[in-house]
Amino acid sequence: MQERLQICHIIFCHGDIDLGRLKYEALMISDFLKVIINKNQMKIKLITKISTVCETLNTCEIEKQMFQEFDKLIRLYLTVPVTTATAERTFSALNRVKNTLRSSMTQSRLNHCLLAHIYKEKLDKIDPYQILSAFISSNEQRRTFFGLIL
Repeated sequence: MQERLQICHIIFCHGDIDLGRLKYEALMISDFLKVIINKNQMKIKLITKISTVCETLNTCEIEKQMFQEFDKLIRLYLTVPVTTATAERTFSALNRVKNTLRSSMTQSRLNHCLLAHIYKEKLDKIDPYQILSAFISSNEQRRTFFGLIL
């Protein structure tokens, strides 16, 4: 437990959290949460989510003051998903494109399809006839081969 607290302190919250105080709070928090749950007659059997810890600590202001470092740590943890949402959206888009076109795609084509998928709203606003006209009219051989686009 102590190693995990040190890693968490070094990586995520250097300077924001008092590690010594957090260690003592970590030793007391599980028993204290059980007491709060029994005292308030909450229907919680096992705490498996941070939201349950937040809900339990929010029942009384005194508990929040007793576990200030734990409260800070939870607040930091709950703000992390906000900063990683863009990256997660990109990876989920990559998975959808990969699943659809997995068999016959090179890395270059995958990159182009992924960019098109991510910026779909912007691409929907572009008029394809303007792009076709510019492409065809830039070369005499293309004009002969493709003809004129309305």
